[in-house]
Amino acid sequence: MKGWVSAWYPQKIKYRFFVSFLFFILLPAATFVMYYFRELETTLKDKINAQSAAQLGYVKESMENVRVSLFRESLVLSNDKALLAVLRDDSKDPDSRRLFVMDKLQEDRLLEGRPPLPTNLYYSLIDYRHQEVNSTFGSNISYYDLTSEDWWKNSEGLGKQYDQVSRKNLRDMYTLSVNMIGPDGSMDGQILISFDYIEWLKAMYRFFTIRQDYFIMDQTGNMITKTSPDETISIPSVEVVRRQTATGSFWTNGQEQMSAVYLPSYQWYVINSFPLHTFFGDINQVKQRLVIILTIFIFLFIVITFIISHRITRPLQLLQHHMSIVVRNEFRSSLPEKLGTGEVRELGTTFNRMISDIRSLIQKLKVEEREKEASRFQMLLAQMNPHFLLNTLNAIKWTALGRKDAEIAEICVCLGELLESSLNEQKDLIHLDEELTLVKAYVRIQNFRFDGYVHVRYEFDESLRYALVPKLSLQPLVENSFFHGFNQMQKDGSITIRVVKEHNSLIMEVKDNGIGMEASANHQPLRKSKGIGINNLRERLQLLFKSDGQLEAVSSGQGTLIRLKFPLLLSEPYGKGG
Repeated sequence: MKGWVSAWYPQKIKYRFFVSFLFFILLPAATFVMYYFRELETTLKDKINAQSAAQLGYVKESMENVRVSLFRESLVLSNDKALLAVLRDDSKDPDSRRLFVMDKLQEDRLLEGRPPLPTNLYYSLIDYRHQEVNSTFGSNISYYDLTSEDWWKNSEGLGKQYDQVSRKNLRDMYTLSVNMIGPDGSMDGQILISFDYIEWLKAMYRFFTIRQDYFIMDQTGNMITKTSPDETISIPSVEVVRRQTATGSFWTNGQEQMSAVYLPSYQWYVINSFPLHTFFGDINQVKQRLVIILTIFIFLFIVITFIISHRITRPLQLLQHHMSIVVRNEFRSSLPEKLGTGEVRELGTTFNRMISDIRSLIQKLKVEEREKEASRFQMLLAQMNPHFLLNTLNAIKWTALGRKDAEIAEICVCLGELLESSLNEQKDLIHLDEELTLVKAYVRIQNFRFDGYVHVRYEFDESLRYALVPKLSLQPLVENSFFHGFNQMQKDGSITIRVVKEHNSLIMEVKDNGIGMEASANHQPLRKSKGIGINNLRERLQLLFKSDGQLEAVSSGQGTLIRLKFPLLLSEPYGKGG
């Protein structure tokens, strides 16, 4: 994954600016805005759906209540004795009968404790005996025109009432007819109770908070009415209406969002339609404007980003070019002082300072290399002297053996061991056992001079025999004891070499009972060459072990103690220790 990202991530700074801003600022911002608009649209849709469902439920409940009112009024009026009596009274003139009927249908309702006549509800009394029609509709209705219609003649009593829709004089109304039966069982007339649902629905439409289009469909799919006759509404199929009414869900055809309820008393479907463009059209326009603004902003950002990045990267490219020239010239040149401005100029100044430091370091390295070569030459030259001495010692040894002088031969052997150790320059650390062998060889040489009265004692644990110690670390200390401690003594010389382990360190001590270094210095004549044994050992400890290597010397009138301390390193030879 990391390699894939690295492969596709731009390497140049100006492209990185663009990609970083695009992916970490623009895209998240655009995603957030689009998400916000989508959530806003969903929330508004839910609220509109809830409000639409509430309004549609209110329409259904109101129309069902009107239907119940129609049925109740039909029962009351069909049994009204005063109305039945006026139908059989021939003594009154038509105007008197009309006035009585109108008073009975309208004004007398309040006196009888019944509610006032509902709005959009009309009564019509058909008098068969006198061939008259008295109606609250407000216009004269011809008896012959009304009785010629077939839409109400099929209603014979309350038991066979049908929900019929008038088509002429009473306009498009829902009408319930009831027969007026006299005492002798004859039908003296009929009462028509008409409900102007079109005007009622329009009034409800103006009352609602959310303006929606309502239309009514019968069970066969025929459009009965709609609140906005001039509006073009996509009428759904009756199968879709039945299915959505059963589930109680909303549906849309892309332009309108619809919902429907079923009115069982009327056997109608009331459908409301909310045009999405009237509300969400504004949101879509805002979204389109936002997309245009984002597009313009991205374009301006690309232009501005490349301009800014060019102002930044151009001085860096010039700086890189001049740096390449300096490198090709092997740091013998410098950058121009007025290259770039601000941070770029500071970077160039710092680079020139670094070039100056590099030149100084190169010069120093060259000097150190020459000194190293000179030291190597001197070391190689110094190796030749012990080599010649070793060959000379071998000649002396064989000469002494030829003359039966064992002491001289033994001195030559011991001195040869010391010279061979000095010739081996590749080892800085040797085993303690090897170092003690060199010390013993040196002690044998010195005992020839001191007639064997200097005794050397070795104290160490066998587990430390293969501890690594600096080469020729004990021999200079033993030599110091012979030279400074016993040079003025003639008997009872003692040297103790003690090697112990202390935690993770190795301690080597050389202790003698000589006269001490200060007393020895007072008896020694001035030397042409300054002693180098102890100082040489101290420097070698510092080179090998840094601050972990220590040398301590304590001298008194009763002898000298020199202590070495450095890290414990064990290197057991292959094949030893099982």
